Amino acid sequence: MNGIDPEFRQILLRVVLVGGTIMIVGATGLFFAFRAFAPSAKKGSDFRAVVAIIAVLAVVMIGCFILLIFSYAKR
Repeated sequence: MNGIDPEFRQILLRVVLVGGTIMIVGATGLFFAFRAFAPSAKKGSDFRAVVAIIAVLAVVMIGCFILLIFSYAKR
């Protein structure tokens, strides 16, 4: 069985880097948006929103890194 095409690895690495950058910028924007519209009476509710955003982004990034690892694995 042949290995994965080197061009695919390069494209996947670019997708992970660009996607990670976009997700970090988006998460930062959402963080400030949630803080701006959050009720000021409850200070603990901001923490749940941040944890939810981090969890969703972590799942997506872990999936990307798993695909990246599989692309570099020798078969």
